Amino acid sequence: MKKINRRNFLKSSAAAGVVASAATASPMAQAGWLRKTTRSTTRALIIGSGFGGSVATLRLAEAGVETMLIERGKHWKYEGEDSYPTVDGDIMKLKVDDRVLWSEPSSLIPGSVGMIQYYFDKSIAVGCGACLGGGSVVYGGVLLQPKREIFEQALPFLSYTDMDEIYYPRVLARISGGPIPDDVLNHPNYTSKREFIKSAEDAGLEVVRSHVSFDWDVIREELNGTRTPFASVGEYVFGCNSGAKNTLDRNYLADAEATGNVTIKTLHNVTNIVQQPGSNGYEIHCEVLNEEGRITGKHIIECEYLFMGAGSLNTTRLLLKAQALGEIAGLKNNDGIGAEWGTNGDELMGRRNIDTSTAPIQGGPPSIAAFDLENPYKSTGFMHSPTSAVKEFTQLQMGMCVPDKNSRVTYNKYTDKVSLNWDRDANETSHQAILHSTEKMIATGGGELVDISAFGTWHPLGGAAMGSACDYSGRVYGVENLFVIDGASIPGAAGAANPALTVAANAERMMEQIIPLLV
Repeated sequence: MKKINRRNFLKSSAAAGVVASAATASPMAQAGWLRKTTRSTTRALIIGSGFGGSVATLRLAEAGVETMLIERGKHWKYEGEDSYPTVDGDIMKLKVDDRVLWSEPSSLIPGSVGMIQYYFDKSIAVGCGACLGGGSVVYGGVLLQPKREIFEQALPFLSYTDMDEIYYPRVLARISGGPIPDDVLNHPNYTSKREFIKSAEDAGLEVVRSHVSFDWDVIREELNGTRTPFASVGEYVFGCNSGAKNTLDRNYLADAEATGNVTIKTLHNVTNIVQQPGSNGYEIHCEVLNEEGRITGKHIIECEYLFMGAGSLNTTRLLLKAQALGEIAGLKNNDGIGAEWGTNGDELMGRRNIDTSTAPIQGGPPSIAAFDLENPYKSTGFMHSPTSAVKEFTQLQMGMCVPDKNSRVTYNKYTDKVSLNWDRDANETSHQAILHSTEKMIATGGGELVDISAFGTWHPLGGAAMGSACDYSGRVYGVENLFVIDGASIPGAAGAANPALTVAANAERMMEQIIPLLV
């Protein structure tokens, strides 16, 4: 009998194990062995294409920096009236399929490359974009500037004057279609907006016509019958099939690509960010997906500079994962990773039985805000949220404030998921503030309160916040060449206003400081 030493035994056992695994694995798992791994290099890499990532992409490209942008979702390009999902006049008819919801792929089960991810944490539900352009594709187009008083409560380390005079105008000049014009506001489809304005003003709130990323001329065409109505009848969230929404792929990203300095890779789901040994550079490990949500390959990208723009939920998760696995050694002592996560103080409120004239058509997009600076609990902001999809509510409005207490996000390396640990009880004062403002409007405008605050948030912020995890230019403490330039950098609230404009303006401010370090 041939003598088998320990080394030969181990080699034989390993080989046998491989053969046995191949024999018993599912066909899909076996196919996974054949997935191709490609490698690329770039000087600057941006993960995520929302308001932070798109701004960073353009500014790096304009500076002549070789840049790659990777996005886990696909490009939902506007190509006519069937480009995006719709709710068909009833939210219950919204198809929960690959035209809507994003779900993570696995080695055995395909995911879905829908345009929005809903993350159902045990403490709160969170919605975030999952497509090229990020949240700009799945939001109401609101570009609301916060009031100075509330901004300075939320972000006291930033200059409101600079934001007001430099960075907010810079963003608006590129993506805003302006506030709602009088002729649109006075159309019968917009009765609900006019009722909200009257109720808010009578209650002593300050009413503001917000900038929006919509083309009002296209909406005029909807109203005069020369274009199929979508935005003007409340169909504006999941893209906009009339083409009225000015999503980031049509401005910041299109302008970045035009420089010739940017490569955009969609359907790239980042699994790990790893610091390269002995250098300040990084390796980004991605699953390459197809439009059926299957993993078709792997892509490892090496970069010198890494910009996190995956949004509060996923930027935080990726950094916590790198910290937990020791893949970026310098993050070991950065206690700010995961801290200062918040909901922007979001609480959805409904007012039922106001007046039948406000239904069934409520024209969009959201473009009227109201601020209550005289609230005895704390200042609040409200964005009237027109919808024709929730029949039993006459009006919906998103209430916002600076939360009482932000949370700390934690990471489970065994499930590869985060817990948001949002404490509703610790934010009771904020809840009472939003209820108080709503009740003032009901007292002047009528209706019945419908508290939908358990809805969750579409405005997650923080988790890798300025002054906690990174400095005020977005440079992550403890490591080199790693920046956070998205909503994760905003500690919990944007000042009782929808945060898109502030996230983009803050990214403009950050990139103005970062670019000289790279060129």
